[in-house]
Amino acid sequence: MTPLDLKTKEEWEAILNQFAADTRMTATLTDKMGNHLLSVGERYPLCAAIRENEEALTFICSQTNTAMLAVVTKTLQPEIDICEAGLIRLVVPVVRNGLLVGQVTACGAASNDEEVNSFFVSKEAGISEEKVLELAQDTPFGSEEELQQVCARLFDELSRK
Repeated sequence: MTPLDLKTKEEWEAILNQFAADTRMTATLTDKMGNHLLSVGERYPLCAAIRENEEALTFICSQTNTAMLAVVTKTLQPEIDICEAGLIRLVVPVVRNGLLVGQVTACGAASNDEEVNSFFVSKEAGISEEKVLELAQDTPFGSEEELQQVCARLFDELSRK
């Protein structure tokens, strides 16, 4: 079973659009293995630069994604973390009958409590640290506390059948 068995593509797009607006981040729907099904929203320049580089994508995005999927698979609860670049990543599990069916994720905002790891991003993405800091200027900041509330609301909505 995948999330697309639970709701239509149009219903998921509406959910993702609302989640993207509420979090000010790109929102994605995945299956239980983390495979991409749908995405909405534009990536901020720093996130886009990271994702354009295969090595950076692997060492920055994929590691955090894998770790968060492991946690969500065990807890079946929303999770907020900071990726290797120092940006916020959210995961809201889609659960049916006590089993993980998929996830709604969002990522790309800077945390009010963390600094962007410009040295690491520079090293992995192959761009200067100055360029990383320049790209980060267009990245909005997010409050992890407020984002936890947004995740909890979506989780409650998705948990209702």
